[in-house]
Amino acid sequence: MNRLGPRSSARPRAALAIVLAALLSTACLQRGDAMPPTVSIREPRSGTTRTTADLRIVGYAFDDEGIEAIRIDGLDLMGTPTYAGERGKGLVEFSFTIRDLTDGDVTVLIEAQDLGGRVTTYPYRLRLDSTPPVLELGAVTALAGDRVRVEGVARDNTALAAIQVNGVPLTFTPGPEHAFRVDVAAVAGGEVVVEDTAGNVTRRPLP
Repeated sequence: MNRLGPRSSARPRAALAIVLAALLSTACLQRGDAMPPTVSIREPRSGTTRTTADLRIVGYAFDDEGIEAIRIDGLDLMGTPTYAGERGKGLVEFSFTIRDLTDGDVTVLIEAQDLGGRVTTYPYRLRLDSTPPVLELGAVTALAGDRVRVEGVARDNTALAAIQVNGVPLTFTPGPEHAFRVDVAAVAGGEVVVEDTAGNVTRRPLP
């Protein structure tokens, strides 16, 4: 009886040790970094922007284990003096400049690698457009009650984003062309303003 007592109490303790070891092992696995880094571009967003001689792109790389490398078309920014102190940090803000650009599509391959060797590849695409919209004004007719009717057509080589007539925004689906006919209040210095998705603007005063 006395010999059975210690054995029966030892078994629960051994089982408890096994369970605790399993739990600790599971916790360690859960803490392990199985996710690759996250890459986000702050400016300019993917889409269309006006061409500049030197286009500066700003973004972030995040990883809970730490960032080891940020490569721009194969060039590791972390290997430069500017980012030498950023290696291993969980959040790294980075920027780079593309020079001597012309209108057209640009693709930059951005890669972020964490300390565990996991890599996120982000093909950043941007359309460069410095061509302003074309605005053709049609009839401008004075109406009763100090109002005016304005007709015209706006066109763009990419897509129109906004049209305002005497400060009144028109509602339309963005696209390369939009014909309008709108009645608005007549104001001093009235004009039609057209903007495309790149931010290029065309203004035309009303007669």
